Amino acid sequence: MSHQTFLVGTGSETIYACRLTDNGQLQLLHENRSGKAPSWLLSNNDFLYAVNEEDDKIETFTIDDRIQGKLTSKNSISSKGSTPCSLALDPLNKWLAVANYGGLGSSNFALLPLNKSQYPEEKDAQIGTIDGRGPHPDRQDHSHCHQVQFHGNYLYVIDLGTDTINIYCFDESTGEIHLLHERIKTQAGAGPRHLLFHPDKPIAFVCNELNSTICVYQVDSKVGKFELQQTITTRRLQDIQNSTKENTPAELHLSPDKKYLLVSNRGDENLVIYTVNNDQKDDILSIKEHLNIQGSGPRYFTFDPTGNYLLVANQNSNNLICFSYKKEDGTFEFLSQLVNVQSPQHILFIS
Repeated sequence: MSHQTFLVGTGSETIYACRLTDNGQLQLLHENRSGKAPSWLLSNNDFLYAVNEEDDKIETFTIDDRIQGKLTSKNSISSKGSTPCSLALDPLNKWLAVANYGGLGSSNFALLPLNKSQYPEEKDAQIGTIDGRGPHPDRQDHSHCHQVQFHGNYLYVIDLGTDTINIYCFDESTGEIHLLHERIKTQAGAGPRHLLFHPDKPIAFVCNELNSTICVYQVDSKVGKFELQQTITTRRLQDIQNSTKENTPAELHLSPDKKYLLVSNRGDENLVIYTVNNDQKDDILSIKEHLNIQGSGPRYFTFDPTGNYLLVANQNSNNLICFSYKKEDGTFEFLSQLVNVQSPQHILFIS
């Protein structure tokens, strides 16, 4: 395996370019200046889109050097809302969807058309809103759209503030959307954050930030039907019994061999690793172990393209962690870390 380059989105005004060596070492290559808080990154051929969470903007870069990770900022437009936090491209690369969390104002999600140069434009943007609130007095005073995702024929919007999974029919020509059916409600106060579809099975996983659970749904993607199969905690018993410790799960990913589901716990400072059971007579998920993330605030994590390494972005301790992953026995081993990375919040491999 040759060296790989990845970008790190942050809560500062920097997008870091880093290297993962062929023996699992992390190296800083370059620092790219950006708008405020490029906390979510999305590539489209030789372009990079980044939310500017504190500027309420979407910034477009060209990827000039994939080996050194050098970027050039080309333009910046309004996200059409407050506190953008998630991006997604439609299957034909005609529309850029953004979830505006609404940290300093009302929440919404927007569809921005891409012009012939692949830059998103504000003109003809389509904007959607979700009404309601949840029982949590501080985190659910109104809608808080946290993730947008295209899957199959639909656009999915996960709303932490209203405890809902929202499925929209999408017109690729006009960007117009309409709600497919009634919003899918999670448990009151759960605070759904991110949705993940299994690539081979008709199931989906939802990470709930406010009550530290994962929900497993049986899915009929053709009609957008979700049927709840299981709800399971992300926490260890001793952490649940410690009433002074607050925990907020953030990200979820399947292992490359799809044997395990991983979820990050901010507060407990670990990754919970579930076994994905193939026997449909049993619960789909069972807790295998909790992995110490060697830091604090694991906002994001991902596997490298080879599937041999797991990288964790620890937002609060300002470090990146690399583990090896052994597919033979499903074990992880700490290999290296990169320190003084200010508020790392997203990781995107570009070579």
